[in-house]
Amino acid sequence: MKKVGSIVEKIYFGIGAAAMGLLAVLVIFTVIMRYCFSLSWKSLSEFNVTLFAFTTFWALGLNVLRGEHVSINMLYDHFKPGLKRWITVFNYVVMMVVDCIFVHYSWIYTQKMGKQISQGMEIPMSFMYGIMPVCGVICAICIIIKVIETIRAPKSAFEPQDVPVVDKK
Repeated sequence: MKKVGSIVEKIYFGIGAAAMGLLAVLVIFTVIMRYCFSLSWKSLSEFNVTLFAFTTFWALGLNVLRGEHVSINMLYDHFKPGLKRWITVFNYVVMMVVDCIFVHYSWIYTQKMGKQISQGMEIPMSFMYGIMPVCGVICAICIIIKVIETIRAPKSAFEPQDVPVVDKK
């Protein structure tokens, strides 16, 4: 099961990295075309904005899986490992509540505003706004995975991580 999870995470990361790479190439291309040749395309500009939104929201779940979210461990590191496990689970529950609120309201927004047609790509805006609830659901799945990992982790996983090394001479 861990092997499958690792493969899925690599694919998930790969999609995000490919989207970010494509965004970088397209932004460089549009800047060069605009400033050197006075050419611009509204559909490409709109696609860049959509791709930027995609990479931003796609990264929600990756940040959860890789523990890249903001955390302040100064107080947390003083607790015993057994208590840290449950504090971590509580933190993930709070993250899940925030994520569910995000999914709920982004779904409502997509339903209300998604019927409009975009000016650049001339597609329903629901394709663009739909990025938010879809990525929010993916993030929720990632949070559930982390809760399960946290509950099943050995106590050693909760030893202090950011303790400064003191040279004893």
